[in-house]
This record gives sequence, C-alpha cells and structure tokens, in this order.
Amino acid sequence: MTVDMLDYIYGNHLPFGLLGLLLSALLSTYFVPAIRQLAKSNNFTDTPSARKSHSLQVPILGGVAVYLSAGLPMAIYSIFFNDLIVSNNALILGFCSLTLLFVGVKDDINGLKPITKLIFQLFTAALVLYTVQLNIENMNGILGLFELPKVISILLSIFVYVIFMNMLNLIDGIDGLASGLSLIAFTFFAYFAYRSASSFNLLICMSCIGSLIPFMYFNMFSDKKIFLGDNGSLILGFILGFLSLDFLSHDNSEVTSVLGLNTPLVLMSLFSFPLVDTLRVFTIRVLRKRSPFSADKNHIHHHLLRLGLSHRFATLLILVYTVLITSLSCLLLELNINFAFVVLLTVAVFCICLPVFLERRADGSIQFRH
Repeated sequence: MTVDMLDYIYGNHLPFGLLGLLLSALLSTYFVPAIRQLAKSNNFTDTPSARKSHSLQVPILGGVAVYLSAGLPMAIYSIFFNDLIVSNNALILGFCSLTLLFVGVKDDINGLKPITKLIFQLFTAALVLYTVQLNIENMNGILGLFELPKVISILLSIFVYVIFMNMLNLIDGIDGLASGLSLIAFTFFAYFAYRSASSFNLLICMSCIGSLIPFMYFNMFSDKKIFLGDNGSLILGFILGFLSLDFLSHDNSEVTSVLGLNTPLVLMSLFSFPLVDTLRVFTIRVLRKRSPFSADKNHIHHHLLRLGLSHRFATLLILVYTVLITSLSCLLLELNINFAFVVLLTVAVFCICLPVFLERRADGSIQFRH
C-alpha cells in the first residue's frame, strides 16, 4: 500500500471497514472449501440421526474457516493500522477466541462434557470482562432496576456472556440460521461502530461479515455443504457477546443519541429468537424432568420444518422476523422502557411460539391444532 492510501484509510472509517470486509471475504472463499475438504478427508463430519434434520455426512469445521478468514485481516490490520487497533483488547480477544476454537473443535470431534465446556466459557468470560472492563452496571429502569451493586453487575455480566456463547449452538439446527442471525447482528453493530468511530469494533464486525457471506453460500446453496459446528457457533457467540457487552457497558454518546435508555431492549429484540426459543425449550425439558441440555427436536425451527418449510425458507422467515422485531424496538424508543419491554416481549413470544400451535394437514394446508 502507498503512503497516501494508508493515510486515506486512516482518516476514513468506511473504507477502513470495507477493506477488512473484502479481505475476509476473499480469504473465506478460499478457506471454506479448503477446510471442508480437510474435514471430509479426516472424517470430521456430522452424522445424521433421528434428532437431526440432515440425511448426509456433512463436514463440521466451518467455524475454523470463519475464524481464519476473520482473524487474519485483523492480524494484518494490527501491522498496518496499529494506531487504530486497541492492542490489549485484540490480544485478549485473540487468545480467548483461539482457546474456545480448540474447545469447540475438540467437542465436535471427540465430544466434551458440558461441565468442561462451561469451565472454559467461564474462564474466558471472566478474563475478557476483567481485562477490558465490560460490565452491565445499569439496567436503565427495566423492571425498576437501575444501577446494580458491583457483585451483581459482575455476576450478571458473566452469566450474559456465557448465554451468548451457547445460544447460537442451541438453535443451530438448520442451514444458515446461526450464521444468518450473526450476519444481521454484526451488521447492526457495524453501523453503530461506524457512527461512533470505533475502528476496532468496526474491523471486528466487517471482518466477520466478510467471512460469513461465502460460508453461508456453501452452507445453504452449494452441493459442497459445510456446517459451522460447535466450534463456529461458540466463536460467533463469544464475539457477539463481547460486542453486546461493550455496547451496554461503555458510555457511547452516538448510541445514546439514537437509542436513548432503551438500548438494552433493542439488543434483547435483536437476539430475541435464540433467547425466547432456548428459554421455551429449557422450561419444557425441566417440566418433563429432563436435563435442560438434553437433545430433542422441539426447537422452533423443527416445528417450521414439520409445517413443510424448507431449511432456506425457515431460515429466511426467522431472519425477517429478527429484522422486523429489531425495527419495532427502535420505533418504541420514546415509550416508557417497561411498557416497551412488555410490548416487545408479547410480540416476540407470540411470533416465535406460533409454529408450535400450527399443524400441516394431509391436503397441505396449515391450520391451528385442535
């Protein structure tokens, strides 16, 4: 790169982000099929079973390809644009995400006990929160809660971070769902990172967007299919958790000027599908005296498939819902936060749980269950 080009990118955040997106997309175009072939050659595949919605052996190291495609541009940027990268944050995120990548790959290949995964998740969450100083300190009046005691703030932040690390894995049951929801979320965070001139967060978002687009093509449309695997959903959840907690923790005038005190509600809306679906499934399993982490085919995407929807259409429907509910939350910014919370929760629960009460008849029509 010439000195003039570097100076231009230094002073303009949009080309700074777009260059990261382009580089990660190019790398992903190479890494996704290459990692797929590597996984297939070593039989690192997801085996069909009664509780899964695919019928063929599919390579499962998609997360490795996404990680390399997003991580390498960040490493390159740290060399050419070191003044715009928060080096401490980059090192911590790099170390923790690489640790979780190994945990996810190990879980996909040989399987890990849930407690082992939880220990690594708690360790990385605590390390990031302590080092980067990310804590949910104020609830902005939701349920009458405002500033939180220090201990409650730390425990809540760790709990929320662990939820993020697991929520994509729990709903990653059809093609494109976890990666599609992540793509929408990264686009949302990229917009506010650009508005607030946060070069580091913008680079994270744009690199992840670039790495996910080619992956989604192979996952949803190509005959050479590849899955994210636990390694991919764990990494994406980890990064989204960091961005969300940063969004809530730091005093950001640009975010406040747009979203005001309702910032937490907008984030809840953005991730309402995995949150509501996971809470619904966990509640049903506990009521049936089963482990909340036991596998079944009771997720909302399973109900959509039973109604005759294809993987692609079911994913598209959920993504459209996510965009609409997030847009609705932005339209309710002027309302009292608790009233807006009730409205959004009611809409989210109704829309997400509606497929449970529908059934497909023999003639192909869809009606309410009797």
